[in-house]
Parts: sequence; C-alpha cells; structure tokens
Amino acid sequence: MNDQNIKKSIKEIVLDKIKKGEVKMRPKAHFVLKTILALSGAIILALFVLYLISFIAFALRAGGMGSLPGFGSRGLSSLLVSIPWLLILIAALLIVALEILVRRFAFSYRRPILYSVLTIIFLVFMGSFIINKTYLHPSLFQRAQEGRLPVAGEFYRDFGMPKSRDMHRGIVSGITDDGFYLKTPEGETLTVVIASETRFPMGVGIKEGDAVMVLGGRDNNTIQAFGISKINDEFNFFRQGRPTTTDPRQMLMPYRMPVPPNR
Repeated sequence: MNDQNIKKSIKEIVLDKIKKGEVKMRPKAHFVLKTILALSGAIILALFVLYLISFIAFALRAGGMGSLPGFGSRGLSSLLVSIPWLLILIAALLIVALEILVRRFAFSYRRPILYSVLTIIFLVFMGSFIINKTYLHPSLFQRAQEGRLPVAGEFYRDFGMPKSRDMHRGIVSGITDDGFYLKTPEGETLTVVIASETRFPMGVGIKEGDAVMVLGGRDNNTIQAFGISKINDEFNFFRQGRPTTTDPRQMLMPYRMPVPPNR
C-alpha cells in the first residue's frame, strides 16, 4: 500500500468516525483558548516556583545556616533540623507540575524529557538567584515582623528564620566576664556563657552590636555556648535595640575572654 492509499484510508476512517459521532469537531478558538490557559498556568506556576525557591535560599542565608557545618556533627544536625523540608518538597512538586505543563508545547515535547527538566531547574535557580539580589524577601520579612503583612505574615514568621531549640540569634548587647548578653528579636535578653570548648568557626572578634548566632542548650535565660558565629546582618533584621557603640574596649578578643575553670 503506497503513501497515497494510506492517507486516503486514514481520511476515510476519520470521516467515518465523525459521521458516527465518535469524533467531535472543535472550533479553532477552542484550541487557542486551551493554549492560552496552559501558557498562563505555566507562567503563574513558574513565578510561584521562583518565589518559593528564592524564599528558601533567603531564609537559610538570613538565619546564618551556612556557618552550622563549622560546628561539627552538632551543627550539621541542627542544619538538617532547620532546613524547611516541607517547602523544598512543595517546590519539587511544583517543578514536576511545571514540566507537565511545558511538555504541552511543541518546543518541549520534541526534546528528551531530561533536557527539559534540567532546563527548567537551571532557569528556576538562576531566576531565584536574581530575586535574592533584591530586597523583596527582606522587606516582606520586616513587614511581617512588624505585623504589617496580613496575608503572608504568618508564612514569613514561621519560615523566614528557621528555628531550632539549640539555635539562638540576636544582637550582642553587652560583654560579661565569661561571655556576653544576647538581645533576641523577641525582646529577650539572654546570658551567653563561653567555655574553653566553645567553637568560633567565624573567628572570636565579637563586639557589642554584632549580630550573632549561638549554638547551645538553654537553661532559663542562660545559654551554655557550644558554638558562636557572626551573622551577616546585611538586611539589618535586628536594627531595633541594636547598640551603636564602636568602642574597641567592648570587643571580645582572645585576651578579653575569661574562661571558667574546668570542673
């Protein structure tokens, strides 16, 4: 059977199915509308994925998560607990849904699915990187902290600064003989006690006014510091109540750090 006969046979089969009502004719506008809806859905989904992944990166960076591996196994354990796994799972599912939508378009389904997935992941992470260079998340986080973000406020308060029972963030509000006072974003003042085994992966040059993260167990208002690290407070999250002193005598240098005797 030559090609002409095959085409004729297919045409006859299609016409026969149309006559029997097995195939319904659709106007061109129907397909145009489906394409527009699919494209709109893909764009909205892509923007949401960009927002979510950039938010995850923002939360980890703002919370000083990058310094936790320097505290050894205890730091890694706190890192694993603090990572917003739920948000990561949601982002992964959204990327899968985005891939399904994108496969509807000719430029995608003609290529291997692995190439399409890798392209989407690359574009999403590049877009998230660019968003994190803006003040979108920091400004929304500040508004949430101040109670001026009614819809997404709880989201930013719950996920904007990953929490762990052994992680304490705040501003060094004063220096003591064996540590310092830590003013938390919640308005508490905690006493941080430094011991000989306390780790300083970012160095010990801590002074009054620094934003820091302290890893250690808390007993009432006292923290026995297992590790202390500075936070790059580039977004000025802790500006309320931040001391402004730059007196070098307030610096916690090695020779200014009395260590309690071992018991």
